[in-house]
Amino acid sequence: MLISHNGDYQIFDIGTKIYSCYAITCKDKAVMIDAGPLSERDLIEKNLGKDFLFDMDAIFLTHVHGDTAGNAEYFSMLFNCPVYCMKDALISLQKGACKRPGKDHPYVKRAGAAGNVVPKLPAFIPFEACQNAHPITKAIAEEYLGKDVQLLMTPGHSEDSISFRIGDVALIGDAAQFNKRVLAPVFVDNEAQLARTWETLIGLKCSQYLTAHGRPFSADEWLGNK
Repeated sequence: MLISHNGDYQIFDIGTKIYSCYAITCKDKAVMIDAGPLSERDLIEKNLGKDFLFDMDAIFLTHVHGDTAGNAEYFSMLFNCPVYCMKDALISLQKGACKRPGKDHPYVKRAGAAGNVVPKLPAFIPFEACQNAHPITKAIAEEYLGKDVQLLMTPGHSEDSISFRIGDVALIGDAAQFNKRVLAPVFVDNEAQLARTWETLIGLKCSQYLTAHGRPFSADEWLGNK
């Protein structure tokens, strides 16, 4: 479903049920933002066809967890396209497994009884190893999405989390989620980093923040819920 059109850019919500992923077209290029979990593969493929997005030139991952990278290898093979993520996450993507937080992780400790559930979240489920994986850079982002795209380092949920700004729209992965109000993600790897990330993203004053969970929201909604 087309959700934003600005100049050369079109942004589509691919229409998943659990974890939102998006597609961006810019002139003659098309980029998939996150590849969703294995459980939604068929739905993602079906909805890409509905929006006539039969081909992708690249896949950009906002971070490498099982619910964002679960289909990276499949769609990379389907579209014969490269996958890009932060350099520090390449090994996890190529292995098909990200590091699970242990019982001594500060967030797990603070979660109390719920801490036992954290390592079992969909984010930490192993997925298909992706070999056609490369580090993303500002130059790569601009190659596919034009000079107006901003590549932002937005750690907190994970060390390798990144976001993309196009015009007044920001695609922020798991940096935040909207469920009646703007909330922190279910799991936070580093709360101090997340706080700085929120300040950075709010400072963009975007009309739409496209997040992995829940509906899009505006900077005013974010500020009103701080």
